[in-house]
Amino acid sequence: MLTIAVNVSAQEITAFPTMWGMEYYQDDKEITRKEVKSIFSKNEEVYAHWKKANTKDVVAGIALAGEFVGVFWATTELLNDDPTLTNRDRAKNAIGPLAGGLAGAIVGVIYLNSANKSRKRAILSYNKQFDKTTTFRLVPVGNSNGLGVALRW
Repeated sequence: MLTIAVNVSAQEITAFPTMWGMEYYQDDKEITRKEVKSIFSKNEEVYAHWKKANTKDVVAGIALAGEFVGVFWATTELLNDDPTLTNRDRAKNAIGPLAGGLAGAIVGVIYLNSANKSRKRAILSYNKQFDKTTTFRLVPVGNSNGLGVALRW
């Protein structure tokens, strides 16, 4: 009787949030974001989630830049030293930019959260392929001819 066992070592991807972004590891080796993209591009489903995450990151970046501009603009309106303006006029002039800045911050945070979820989905979809540790397995089979063993993959 011949017994064959095949063990495929997993190459799972793990991500850890840091202060400056995400760190990616393949098993215990740190890899770059570019390497992760290269690995994920070989699987359509995984790469679709990865691309969504990158698109959402861009939208979040634009929204957060708008937030910065709005708050800066509102601050300059409040600190305007024009003697013809009253405090009420300065506050009125600052409301619009401040509201825009607040809206930009809310949209940015929502899209950053959504990007992180898409990135996690990509990693989980990629890692799902390693749930089984062997490429094939022996399965007992019984039929009218008797008992036997079949290879399933």
